[in-house]
Amino acid sequence: MQAATAAPSPRRTSGRPKGADGAIRREEILTAATQLFSVEGFRGLTMSAIARECGMSLSGLVHYFPTKDLLLQAAMDRRDEIDQARIALPGKAAPRGWAYLDSLVALVRHNQQQEGIVRLFTTVAAEAVDPQHPANAWLRSHHQSSASRIQKALAEASEDGTLAEDAPVTSIARALIAAMDGLQLQWLSDPGYPDMAEDFEMLVSTVRYRWGLPQSSADA
Repeated sequence: MQAATAAPSPRRTSGRPKGADGAIRREEILTAATQLFSVEGFRGLTMSAIARECGMSLSGLVHYFPTKDLLLQAAMDRRDEIDQARIALPGKAAPRGWAYLDSLVALVRHNQQQEGIVRLFTTVAAEAVDPQHPANAWLRSHHQSSASRIQKALAEASEDGTLAEDAPVTSIARALIAAMDGLQLQWLSDPGYPDMAEDFEMLVSTVRYRWGLPQSSADA
């Protein structure tokens, strides 16, 4: 009598690499969580509600994100990655100096078409000013990294000879970040608000008028 042979292992027929289904599911969870966090905030939302929105069990959700804190962190990191991808377009050199500040204007203009992303930031940021909030560390890191990128761009402008020596670089960075955050609040709360990108561009232009130098000054 012949020994029974083991049944062959099922073969993947989807054509997707191993782990692709999990990556797709993770992205679906983040998309749903982003929408819910933007409406409910962190404290008003439960993992069970997120699981229901995703059409999965709670145990299935915690397989990908064991805690709500980790899910929120991933959603906020994803938001920042989306923003930075808009600035550093593939195949193009990273914007330098004043061009980086111009790219922030373009980002604000793009975000006017991404209300969910803007609402996520403002909703979570309002809660995260509490030092005990799980997103507080993210909010501080977000502001610090944003300021560092603006300061780096202004340092590049200085190297190029297009920034006045007395320019208050740290204050400029903080003011631009405050303007971006504040304009988003006004835009979200007022359906009649016309164009926050235009207002932000005005501020960037004012900064450049006050502390910028023409390129010819660098070549003189």
